[in-house]
Amino acid sequence: MRRISDYDDFYEAPIGLGGALELRDFGEEASSWGGKSGPARRGGAEYAQARPPTRRGLPARSPAQEVIADQIVRLEQAIRRFNPNEAFLNPPGGSHSPQTLQALQRRLDELQRATVYDRNTGWPVQRFIGDGLGNNMIEPLGGSTVPGKSPVDTHTRYPNGSNYQRLNPEGHGARKTPHGHGHLEGAGPGKSGQGASIDVWGNVVPYNSPDAHWSLRK
Repeated sequence: MRRISDYDDFYEAPIGLGGALELRDFGEEASSWGGKSGPARRGGAEYAQARPPTRRGLPARSPAQEVIADQIVRLEQAIRRFNPNEAFLNPPGGSHSPQTLQALQRRLDELQRATVYDRNTGWPVQRFIGDGLGNNMIEPLGGSTVPGKSPVDTHTRYPNGSNYQRLNPEGHGARKTPHGHGHLEGAGPGKSGQGASIDVWGNVVPYNSPDAHWSLRK
């Protein structure tokens, strides 16, 4: 065996024993390797009293701790989907602490509740309204969703009642092709209070231009 350190009584185990051995594992005689001779030194009482060597490293986890550790890994993965730069301070081999699990769950809930903004208007999103064909409208925070003049039309509104987005699955007026519209905040309800028309990128465009009429899935 090879001595690992001059400052402790640990030795490197021979091949096959799977870990370091402590001198005290060989009984009292092992404390004076240099003072023994004869049969005792060649494998007498000190080896008869030897205990199985123990591995140096992390203690084994219980089944319950393994379940918690797996849940922690899944929560960290979910959190990083929201924030790839999120950092976690875990001990070597990972954590199996119930407190860590609870803290990560709170963090994930916090990220899931974070406000989403419409990049075109800068307005916070309250919810998404879909028609089942993949056409989704944005209802702004504090706003509402109402039917249009035609029963098949749907309008989302700003808090002041002006139109946010309009969905016209059968078109309107002379333009019968299904399309949608987006608007900046206006003065209030109705066509007279409606804000400026925008294209799908948020640029202000003439209300009667092709860019003001958004294509829909049919």
